[in-house]
Amino acid sequence: MHSDIDRIIISQTQLAHRVSEMAAEITRRYHEQPHPLVLVPILNGAIVFLADLMRQLPIRMRVEVVSVTSYPGRSTESRGAEIRSWLDAGADLRNRSVLIVDDILDTGNTLRLVQREMAARNVESIATAVLLRKTSKDHQGVQADFVGFDIEDEFVVGYGLDYDGQYRNLPHIAVLKPSAC
Repeated sequence: MHSDIDRIIISQTQLAHRVSEMAAEITRRYHEQPHPLVLVPILNGAIVFLADLMRQLPIRMRVEVVSVTSYPGRSTESRGAEIRSWLDAGADLRNRSVLIVDDILDTGNTLRLVQREMAARNVESIATAVLLRKTSKDHQGVQADFVGFDIEDEFVVGYGLDYDGQYRNLPHIAVLKPSAC
């Protein structure tokens, strides 16, 4: 597996440090809320980021997960986004502050779709936290409120991000060798 890696662009230490900083930023924004913050991670890519982030949030919270697909099969290019499922489709989110947690802001399709779904549930506020944001991409008006790292337009894996279901378990963010794709 490691022979498929071209180079590491964000180390395990850098990830831990930045996730801690992001947790502090999120805590400052939401620490005085009357209701628990609702974290809505987009599975499967955000699961590692979510686990590390939520362990560092000293605030009341709930988690309601959504599964979205935008890179079908062995593709390295987004084909649009579609919601696969909600863990609890009937969850009452009215008048709650929602923080959508995603692994990467690439085309903006995934976040836009989930933001629309949240708005339809009459939430009080919607914010987004992304581990990675591709700087050279047109996000089509989608903004992230909390960003871990800005990266170039490369296909990356590790720390929850995958290629064809593999490499999620890498403790860092890496670029695959072209031969591995």
